[in-house]
Amino acid sequence: MLANLVQVFVNTVLPVFLIAGAGFVLALAMPLEGRTLGRVIFYLGSPSLVFRSLYNMDISTTVLQQELLVVLGVYLITGAVGWLVGADQTRPRRSALTIASAVSNNGNMGLPIALFALGDAGLVMATVYYAISAFLTNTFGVFVASSGSAPLGKALGQSLRAPVIYATLLGVILNRLAIPVPDPLYRAVDLMAGAAIPMMLVLLGIQLSVTPFTHDQRVVWRSVVIRLGLSPLIALALCLVLGVSGLERQVVILQASMPTAVVATVLSTEFAAAPRLVAAAVLVSTLVSMVTVSLVLVMIT
Repeated sequence: MLANLVQVFVNTVLPVFLIAGAGFVLALAMPLEGRTLGRVIFYLGSPSLVFRSLYNMDISTTVLQQELLVVLGVYLITGAVGWLVGADQTRPRRSALTIASAVSNNGNMGLPIALFALGDAGLVMATVYYAISAFLTNTFGVFVASSGSAPLGKALGQSLRAPVIYATLLGVILNRLAIPVPDPLYRAVDLMAGAAIPMMLVLLGIQLSVTPFTHDQRVVWRSVVIRLGLSPLIALALCLVLGVSGLERQVVILQASMPTAVVATVLSTEFAAAPRLVAAAVLVSTLVSMVTVSLVLVMIT
């Protein structure tokens, strides 16, 4: 068991953290503008990756529906538990725990780990999960983050600017209707999609390099337990209820086990939902996930 765990960590998880670590060290060695790279990923890299995967996917409607239900269930249940365990906190900190519990890093970490562990077919399924979770983050996540500080209409208006939402819809529609994309346009999208995952990992390292953690943020462990422990168990239970099996089950459990996403910090900062607490959740859950994600991989593969 231990030897298998070490092998999985070295071959699958460690490469991801090495690239993120390179971004971390580079950010410490010289001034880097993480926001600019983040915008490149947000507006070009992620939408291209999502569109390419959904446009090329060979997945039945039944599988898509099952994955949608699992992602929705995991997202809402972890968010609800996060809200409950934050009952003794102020409203902004309670919102922060909710976001940190529900918003998982299915892009920066989930996609490369799925690729290394489960191959190209796993990457396609993982991208579907990522697209659904990104949609939820830009709707439900925005609602929670803004619940104590911004008008709902303004918050939802901001969420509709997320290009990954439109990349998701366009990719699914063209796939289902078998509408071809002109070669020059597809090749451009393909090139950008290929750059998305390494850029995501470098950005993760850059953002972790400026993530604070202070003594008064110990409450963050509540969200870490939900994100890394409860979430994959919820995904497993939903798979059993819905009859999800095989590669699809492996992917959704793996994606559900990812740590809190950096985008949660962006949301909490934008809407003043205790951003330092969320940043601490990102840092702690990411570091702990080196062990927990390896354990999940051993169990599902």
